[in-house]
Amino acid sequence: MKKILLIDDEKNLLRTVSLNLSSRGFFVDTALSAEEGFNLFNEKRHDIILCDLKLQGMSGIDLLSKIRIFDKDVIFIVITAFGTIKQAVDAMKLGADDFISKPVDIDGLIENLKIALQKRNPKKISDDFHNENIEKIRKDFIFKSNEMEEILKEAVLTSKSASNVLITGETGTGKEVLAKIIHFLSERKGDFVPINLSAIPIDLMESELFGHEKGSFTGASFTQKGKFEIVNGGSLFLDEIGEMPFAMQAKLLRVIQEKEFSRLGSNLKIELNARIICATNVNLEENVIEKKFREDLFYRINVLHFKIPPLRERRDDIPALANFFVGKYSAVNKKNIKAISKDTINILMSYDFPGNIRELENIIERAVVVATSDVIEPPSLPKTMFSKQIQTYKNLTGSDEGDIKLDEVEINLIKNALKKNNYNQTKTAISLGISRKQLITKVKKYGLFRLK
Repeated sequence: MKKILLIDDEKNLLRTVSLNLSSRGFFVDTALSAEEGFNLFNEKRHDIILCDLKLQGMSGIDLLSKIRIFDKDVIFIVITAFGTIKQAVDAMKLGADDFISKPVDIDGLIENLKIALQKRNPKKISDDFHNENIEKIRKDFIFKSNEMEEILKEAVLTSKSASNVLITGETGTGKEVLAKIIHFLSERKGDFVPINLSAIPIDLMESELFGHEKGSFTGASFTQKGKFEIVNGGSLFLDEIGEMPFAMQAKLLRVIQEKEFSRLGSNLKIELNARIICATNVNLEENVIEKKFREDLFYRINVLHFKIPPLRERRDDIPALANFFVGKYSAVNKKNIKAISKDTINILMSYDFPGNIRELENIIERAVVVATSDVIEPPSLPKTMFSKQIQTYKNLTGSDEGDIKLDEVEINLIKNALKKNNYNQTKTAISLGISRKQLITKVKKYGLFRLK
């Protein structure tokens, strides 16, 4: 059943159109404003959006622009009482699929929907995302970059396998989210059970993993199942596997090899019925060389390997993630934040995010809370971001001057982007996350013309 989001400030139209669409087999959500619609879309990820152009607050065109930043695939049809060619062309240029005029002709609308659905070229992996389980987490896995699409495509291709998985990447890159996707795409009927090994005291790790019998050690006043037993039929996510003590690695290896384990204090063998997914932010191959990690265990867990790049190496994901977090924390804090300004996006795009997605989320949450208007502007960002940008600029230029203006940082960023893209203005604008018109304005402002 296709999900439709209908946005209009006319309650009678919402009621009439939604009832007609529901009777034709569509699932319909309604919203009286673009802001409400944006939050609903973030939550449910509809297949089709029908939106009035003329709305109080954020307009339909503004909503279209905002959604197209991070979702190129949703079918977006604009509704207008002023069905002029100019408005239709403007909407189409911004990524609308079609437009309809008021009063809405239901039969004509249904025909338009059929045509749009037939013409739509979905993302290569989108069909795999329409099962019930993956919809639960799809809204949390936001990406736009080719790097993440390739990783996700490989995850889809290998999800039905029973082979063990190793996910590597810096802290905050989304390793657990990817592990969940691999689990929910699989045919395993059990739960996804995560455990952070770095948070478990060494003397309790064996009990946490394999369980214990009453009286098996001091303080064991009752029998307890371990994660390997609880996960029965599901996927066990061992986060920070690189932190596992060497002695415990031997026990884990034995369990993986023999497909069975025992609780502490018991000789009863319990069959292992789980797919093991491990994650780490350290280089396990180096740890193997340094005798900190068992080589035989490394090969057992590293059957399928996914390496998630840091956010600084997939900057195309930053605007999409930032807008997602704005929607999320605007709803949480009951604030009406409509957008992130281009200047703010530029700063985010030029920042390296050592804490990756987790740091970006923290920055946006703070920005939403402290914002004094309905647009996130640079003053809402932490001052540390600017100081790090300036330090980066100093490192690049060798400057020791204490007072460096933000304009100088922007000039340097634009200059480097122009050179990297051989002064192709379209490619440069895309890499900077701004429009071509804005780039031309800045090139003229700073005199960054190509010397012949």
